[in-house]
Amino acid sequence: MLTLSRADWLESLLEERTRTLVDEFGSFYAWLEGSYGGDTLLLWMRRSLLGTVLPQLPKHFKGRLVLGLDASEDHTAPFARALYWANPRRVLVVSSGQGIGLSYPGRKEVAEGEWVPWDDPREARQLEVVLRPEFSYLEKRAYAPWEAPAPAPLTTFEGPQVGAAGWERGIPTYGLGLVGLDRSLETLLEVWQQR
Repeated sequence: MLTLSRADWLESLLEERTRTLVDEFGSFYAWLEGSYGGDTLLLWMRRSLLGTVLPQLPKHFKGRLVLGLDASEDHTAPFARALYWANPRRVLVVSSGQGIGLSYPGRKEVAEGEWVPWDDPREARQLEVVLRPEFSYLEKRAYAPWEAPAPAPLTTFEGPQVGAAGWERGIPTYGLGLVGLDRSLETLLEVWQQR
């Protein structure tokens, strides 16, 4: 007997009620439409977090929230593709923590499991990720440092390693903590005038 995981069940529910897409990296997207006005905000998260995040989303907002479910382990290649598909004005990468992630010091993996600071002269390793026999990608295990001004007075924590990929494209990218996500998101939407 086939049983669905909670994430599978929630994705099926979203497919019935919203516009959705699964891209070549296996990332799942759901477009949640708010009231007229406002921008597009990408909420990027590991697939396993959907059940925790979904009930904390606001019932009323302006613009569009795009839920992006990452099938990778915080890789830049799928995240960069999500920026293309969602075409967001801003990005919040959901992770453990509380408040907002405003910076990342930069790190690279020079051998499997060996992480060093960004300024280490050694070359970062390349990881080949095979998703299907006909599709794979190379993930350079080097994640550049970035730092952003605080858009709201929230508790801070270390931001996402993929954040530089958003900032390099001119898209403000922050971390969003799971602890008190509903309150933090509401505060940010008010600041960005999407409430």
